[in-house]
Amino acid sequence: MSDDTYTASFIGEDGAEVSSEQLAYIDGLPQKSVMRPGADDGEDLNWELDTDTTSDDGFVYRSMGVAQHDYS
Repeated sequence: MSDDTYTASFIGEDGAEVSSEQLAYIDGLPQKSVMRPGADDGEDLNWELDTDTTSDDGFVYRSMGVAQHDYS
């Protein structure tokens, strides 16, 4: 891992880690949100940084639902 990247853990709705990967810092900070392909149906999922769960070992992201869907 370089100083320009960090480990991101993606946590699913059930609380289990879905995956982890190296992401690049933006202006020295972890990315606030990222979009990744969904596993089941291929739709893109939004993942948001969970600042309450983040540790020195890496950063935790939680699924916020399907990209470009209106949940209101």
